[in-house]
Amino acid sequence: MLARRNPAFARLALSAKPTQVRNSSAIPANTAWKNANPSSEFTVSETTGFLPRHDPLPVLPSYFERLEELLHEMPISKGDGTYGLLHSGRFGERIERELPLYDVGFIFDSRILSALYRDYTFLASAYLLEPCDIQFRLARNYGLARRILPANIAAPLETIAARLNARPYLEHSMSFTFYNYRRKDATQPLTTDNIEPIRRFSGCDAEHSYIVGHVAAAQRTGSMVSAAQEILRSVRSDSRPAFDKAMRQYTKAMAQVNDILSQTLKNTSEYASFRTFLNGCNKNQPMFSNGVLYESSTSCPLGSGQQPRHYLGVAQSSNPIASLGTHLFQLSNLSPRGTLPCASSNNGVDSLRPENYQSFLAHISAESRVLGVQTFALGSPASSVEYMAALDQVLAYRYRQWANLRDSIPLQSSGKSAAFRDYFDVQTRHVRDVAELVHRTHANTDTELLTPKSRARAESMVHRAEMVRRSLNRIITDPETAPLAMSMIAY
Repeated sequence: MLARRNPAFARLALSAKPTQVRNSSAIPANTAWKNANPSSEFTVSETTGFLPRHDPLPVLPSYFERLEELLHEMPISKGDGTYGLLHSGRFGERIERELPLYDVGFIFDSRILSALYRDYTFLASAYLLEPCDIQFRLARNYGLARRILPANIAAPLETIAARLNARPYLEHSMSFTFYNYRRKDATQPLTTDNIEPIRRFSGCDAEHSYIVGHVAAAQRTGSMVSAAQEILRSVRSDSRPAFDKAMRQYTKAMAQVNDILSQTLKNTSEYASFRTFLNGCNKNQPMFSNGVLYESSTSCPLGSGQQPRHYLGVAQSSNPIASLGTHLFQLSNLSPRGTLPCASSNNGVDSLRPENYQSFLAHISAESRVLGVQTFALGSPASSVEYMAALDQVLAYRYRQWANLRDSIPLQSSGKSAAFRDYFDVQTRHVRDVAELVHRTHANTDTELLTPKSRARAESMVHRAEMVRRSLNRIITDPETAPLAMSMIAY
């Protein structure tokens, strides 16, 4: 009926590649999702969301005393106001001389393994990228990283990573953010003033805020996980009131996430002081032109056919919060350019995450596609507004990510490859695509059937999306154009 009222809806449907008209009798029976590895610290639940089941271990067992001491001495600026080993470029030398080759073969406890994974991935990034950080502070270019990860880091790290079914390299959730916090007061909730990082690279305020902000925001993801599953259940049962209620729950939680991040991720000019250590060793990184050799396995020592490793870094990963919205609302299908991230859990950044994250996001993607969440959402003017509201918050999140990435470019451009600039251009188009989705959804909603309050709400959201879309179109045409400030968008 809507397509007959507005011919443009047919064009939207064509570009969106939507699921065929829903036939409840043709929808396969639901396969309930369960954590693939329930004993992992990184499960996905309606209580903890994407945070670990238990608070991270802040201190390693006494057996790892020397490792703990070196991690404490590592940051450029230590918490007591003195400089650490990375400041003077002495970290690598001390690691080679003083770090024991620890035997971790007897460790199976998930909390200890997760803490060791965090700490050894911090060691690996600091060791490999220390020369790049020194060069960047001197000349604003990266130079070359170390190419060989010594056995006293590589061997334990590979054992630990294998037991956690993770890659042996720094990861966003398992290393840098969600398993890298302690509560100042163990009896109080995870608010920004009750969280402090366990490990740091630079020790600057911006690094502190980045870690604290992401942990505090992730505390709201339990509500998002709950809402996402209720959205799928309501579409399956064809219950529009339940669908609209679950959409409002999702949007509220996402708005809380955005509010926390808007308060914490402000001083992006300091990001360069720690972002060097978040780089991957993939083929597109000029500081790792030939990857990294892991001096670890006695069965395949250096010089006997061992192949270089290539891993994406944290700076090129995506927070699972954004991926959940992408999969749940079928944003990659709706985009006529097909450029939105995480379109495939197997090929995208989803595959870099903890295995339970991968399983959950793959489940959400498959269920949303089978059920036709986008088609259901556009089947009612009221539901279309709730869909727009969710997209509005996804857009706010994506735009903030994009703006933070752009802020890092003026300082880093001389050290970044053409591949990085291409990556940034793709990210720009990603955000523009989401803004266009909001605009097109509004254009194809019969607003005459909305209440005055809902109509005003929809108009406010489409106005913000149009401001973002126009700003990003100008930047795509002229990359030197100043971006729109977050305060002007008024999320």
